[in-house]
Amino acid sequence: MIGPEGKAFRTAVALIGAMVLAACAIDHRTGATKFDRRDVSSLKSSGGNVISGTARLTAAGNKTRTCASLPVRLAPDTNYTRDRISRLYGYGDEGFVDARRAKDLRARQVASIDKNYERSLMASVCDRQGRFTFRNLPDGTYFLLAPVVWRDNLGAVTEGGFFMQRIKVTGGETRRVVLASR
Repeated sequence: MIGPEGKAFRTAVALIGAMVLAACAIDHRTGATKFDRRDVSSLKSSGGNVISGTARLTAAGNKTRTCASLPVRLAPDTNYTRDRISRLYGYGDEGFVDARRAKDLRARQVASIDKNYERSLMASVCDRQGRFTFRNLPDGTYFLLAPVVWRDNLGAVTEGGFFMQRIKVTGGETRRVVLASR
């Protein structure tokens, strides 16, 4: 198991940050969406909803890789978030970005992330089996962002990628999600 001090964890955090920054590479002079704190004010309350699931990819040799020990993020569905997500994953309710592409986006980062948006993100860490859980969520729609990344045998190139899925929860429900390669 690779703990929070491990290279895979640090790489995942860096790549998630890169994806967040790259997806936000917006020229604000053009009138692109700006973050509005009022859009996430309801998230300060606690709710009875749960989102739980797993994230896994099939690697070379039919080996299954998971998000074990890696951070998973839950972003509120706002205009700002949708704008950022669409720049990385395209439009839709689910997507996947290859780790190499995410690394390229990181190298081209040109905009900073809004600190208020950053504070609105919720985080969980996958357990050894690649399971994660977000509890006490207020009713709403969220974007789930989960990495499944690792290094190749030479340790130089990060493999895997990042899943995204849009999820709505209401009325104290529990949503179970499986993010997997197809």
